[in-house]
Amino acid sequence: MPTEKRVTAADAVEHIGITTDRIGTPQPRPDAESNRPAVPPTVAKCYSVAWQTRGGGYLYSRTVSDRLGTPVAAIGMRLGVHPTYLTLVNLVLGIGGSVAVLAGRSPDRTALLIAGVVLWQTAYIFDCADGQLARATGKTSAYGASVDILVDVAVAISVVVAVSSVILSRQEIPGLLVVLFASTRFLDYVTLLLARGDDQVSHSLVARRSALVDVAKLLRDYPFVILVLGTWLLVSPSTLFVPVMVVTATSLVLMAGYAARAAVLSIRASRQMQDAENRVLAPLELTSPTSPRATDRAPQGG
Repeated sequence: MPTEKRVTAADAVEHIGITTDRIGTPQPRPDAESNRPAVPPTVAKCYSVAWQTRGGGYLYSRTVSDRLGTPVAAIGMRLGVHPTYLTLVNLVLGIGGSVAVLAGRSPDRTALLIAGVVLWQTAYIFDCADGQLARATGKTSAYGASVDILVDVAVAISVVVAVSSVILSRQEIPGLLVVLFASTRFLDYVTLLLARGDDQVSHSLVARRSALVDVAKLLRDYPFVILVLGTWLLVSPSTLFVPVMVVTATSLVLMAGYAARAAVLSIRASRQMQDAENRVLAPLELTSPTSPRATDRAPQGG
């Protein structure tokens, strides 16, 4: 299966005319002129660079949200915007969408619900764009990644609160189910962070990628989940608990698969390390004077 060409940060910024060092850090020009190129890069050129730095993700994220984030990243690159500003826009739009949904719980405030759902989707587009912009301009850093994670968590909390509030205002259901929904969403996010920190290893029931697996994992795809919940919120808010319970059950199954696969890989890695250690120590034991085997082979005196 052909893969898309990826570029390094240095390649990306050099492509748009900025002088950089070997790791992509912008450097002053020898003639002491401004580091900005004489002819600013066009939006089309910036779009080409941003497109090559798109991330992965689940089916909906990489085919819809990530693609829509590329023009945003290109415009930000053209204007010289720092990626963190896009992250903060994600925060404002995401929490703003949740506030709109909370304010639109009444049946006569459908416009606020529509605005909230649109803001949720737009916020995630900016979430995709800030990563593309950071990679394309060589401005990735641990601090930026920390801000991105904190913003994602804050927006996720606001979405869960808004959805839970609508459910409790429209249905008489046990509060424990709402707590279970909120808990699984956060645990699901934790498993994604763990997988990201483990060299992007996918600890799931089915690790290989296929069209069927991509479709099966859509209910773990954050922008797709908020799209389904938002659409259901507009069509039938009184039955919103139905997709919420489906998403919750799916998350529990996928997290169980993560735990099972991680446990299997951990045990396998321990056995491989032990076998390697035994192979290294075996020759040493044979040649050691105190080794039983070496004593057996020693010449007898007399």
